[in-house]
Amino acid sequence: MKIRTMGRLTREGCKNLFRNGWMSFAAVSAVAVTLLILGLSMILSLNVQHISSNIESQLQINAYVASNYPAKSLPALETKLKALPGVRSVKFVSKQQAMKEMKALLKQNQGIISGLGNPLPDEYVLQASNPRATPLLAKKVAGLPGIAKVQYGQSFIGKLFAVTNVVRDTAIVFVVALLIMGVFLISNTIKITIFTRRREIEIMKLVGATNSFIRGPFFVEGTMIGLVGALIPSAVLYEGYRWLVGNVTLFPPFTLLAPNDVLFEMSTILLLCGLFMGVWGSLVSVRRFLRK
Repeated sequence: MKIRTMGRLTREGCKNLFRNGWMSFAAVSAVAVTLLILGLSMILSLNVQHISSNIESQLQINAYVASNYPAKSLPALETKLKALPGVRSVKFVSKQQAMKEMKALLKQNQGIISGLGNPLPDEYVLQASNPRATPLLAKKVAGLPGIAKVQYGQSFIGKLFAVTNVVRDTAIVFVVALLIMGVFLISNTIKITIFTRRREIEIMKLVGATNSFIRGPFFVEGTMIGLVGALIPSAVLYEGYRWLVGNVTLFPPFTLLAPNDVLFEMSTILLLCGLFMGVWGSLVSVRRFLRK
């Protein structure tokens, strides 16, 4: 296609966009609203996954050393723990250090604590490379000689993983469903726009215009609708999320992703979705009239 022809089709597409003001406004609004909801869903989904990963990354295994286990064998035991498959880190906490931390935590009961002596055992604090493998790793640690007891939150860890799985799956399904809904919504809106100009298309066909010649302005118009409709929610979400992160203080593990980790990816996806919706909707809709 010649550059002159492309220029003419682009001008015609832009003219049609303004000529059909209210229908174009309706199409752009439909794209913008749909992508705004989609963008909000993406931000929510990414932050939910981030918080879930933070919670999972803080899971740890407390392995308590038997009281009669010789102190000289502790380095060998630590070596065995570090050699276990799936271990990310191993930290030794002596009974003296544990008592010191307890006294700092319970400052108001120093007299009672001092009278008890030091009943605390030595322990190792482990973290798994894959947080979801924590129960399996705990079983391996419990089987080592010298380990009297293992704790890793057995009562709630299964529920935690179940909840995070449901939240992640629900967020993904919601985003996909919303995208599909948006595609059909934009397609129908553009179909209405083209339907109002069906006579114009029929006249162009009667005077010998080719299908590509007729389709060109609609392609440009759909592209512009999708692009403008994607830029509006991208700008709104960009400024809104930056304000939210700068003005809302949360504490670990319930922290929000940094704007740079979310906004570029979100804006790129919204622009691609907007262009896809506009182009696909216009091409599919005008095909119906070109077949007549």
